[in-house]
Amino acid sequence: PLTATAENLTPEIRKVLEAEKLDPAVMAGLDEELAVPASLVAAAKKEGKLRVQLQMSDVEFANVAKVFNARYPGIELSYRRGIGPQTQKVLVALRTGDLIIDVIAAYDSRVEEFRKAGLMKVSDLPAYKDLRPEMKTPDGTDAADKLNYWCATYSSERVKAANLPKKWDDLLTLPAWRNQRLAVASNTGQTLMPTLAVRLGDAWTENFLTKLFGEVKPQLRKETLAATSKLVQVGEFDLVFAVQDYITERDARKGMKVAARCPEPVVATWGKLGILKGTPSPNAARLYVNWHISKEGQIANYHYARQVPVNVGLERREFMPYPDEIIGKKILYRTDDVLRQQRKVIAMWQKHWEAAGGK
Repeated sequence: PLTATAENLTPEIRKVLEAEKLDPAVMAGLDEELAVPASLVAAAKKEGKLRVQLQMSDVEFANVAKVFNARYPGIELSYRRGIGPQTQKVLVALRTGDLIIDVIAAYDSRVEEFRKAGLMKVSDLPAYKDLRPEMKTPDGTDAADKLNYWCATYSSERVKAANLPKKWDDLLTLPAWRNQRLAVASNTGQTLMPTLAVRLGDAWTENFLTKLFGEVKPQLRKETLAATSKLVQVGEFDLVFAVQDYITERDARKGMKVAARCPEPVVATWGKLGILKGTPSPNAARLYVNWHISKEGQIANYHYARQVPVNVGLERREFMPYPDEIIGKKILYRTDDVLRQQRKVIAMWQKHWEAAGGK
C-alpha cells in the first residue's frame, strides 16, 4: 500500500508550495516516488533515530526536517553540517567500523573510498528512477543531494553588461578583468576546473591557466564561498569565480547588489548522497534518502536552502536561481569519469596557483 499520495499533501509542504507560488500540480507523480512498503515505514519508526550530514546550515535543515516529519512522524533527525574535513572524519570512522553518521552527502571527491569502505544500495528506492540520468551510476550506491551550477558572482552596480564574459575564455581577453578587479576562489581547482579540463582537454587547460595567472593576474582568494558576495559588495573586486549560482541568489535576496553570470560551457556538479553500511538505522536511512530525492524533499530543500533540485521532474525555471544564465547553454556534467581524473587536474591548478603566489 502507498504510505502517501500526491493528493494528500501535508500542511508543511502546502505551506512551502504557497510560499513559492507553486501550483500543487507540480507534485504529480509524488505518490509513485513515495510508494515504499508500509513495513519499511514501520521499521524506520521503530528505529526512531537517524543521523544526517549534508551541506546546508543547521537552521535550513531544521526547516527541511519539519517537512520530512510531517510526512513521517516519529523519526528523530539529528543533523551535522559536513564540509571537507568533516567528510574525511566520517570516512576514517567508517573504515574502523565506528559509524558517526548514517546518511551523508557531498563525498564526491572521495567517492571510490566511500564505496570501498561500504555504502548501501539505493537504486532500488522508488524515487531513484526520477533522478536526473547523469546522476545514476551502475553500482547504485549513490543518489544525489543537490545540483550546483558553477558560475561567477559580480557586482550588479559596477559591472557593465558588455564586460560580462560569455565564455570562460573571455576572462582572458576582456580589459575590465585586469588590474585586480577579477578574483579567483581557491577551491576552483576542485569545483569548476576538473570538468572543464577533462571535457576541453589538457591543451586548453594549460593555455587557460597560463594566461589567467600569468597575464590577467587575478586576486587569489581563500575565503569561504559564503563570503564572496560580501567582498564584492564592499568593492574588494568586481567579479569572482567559481561560485554556485544559488549562493549568489541567496545573497541577492538579502539585499546585496550581486548577480550571477554563468559562462559557457556551464559546469554542473552534484553532491552524492549515500547510506553507510552498518548503520543502526538502515530503514530510517532508506526512508529519508527516498524522501530527500522525491519531489517533496527536493522542493523543501529548494525553498529553505535554495538548493537546485536533482529530480528530473523539477527541471523548470521555477527551480533555477538564474534560469536565463542556464537555459539554452551547453552544460558539462561532472561525471564519475571526471572524478577519476580530478587529481591530475587539481595538480595542474595547484602548480599555477602556487606559482602566482597562492598557498
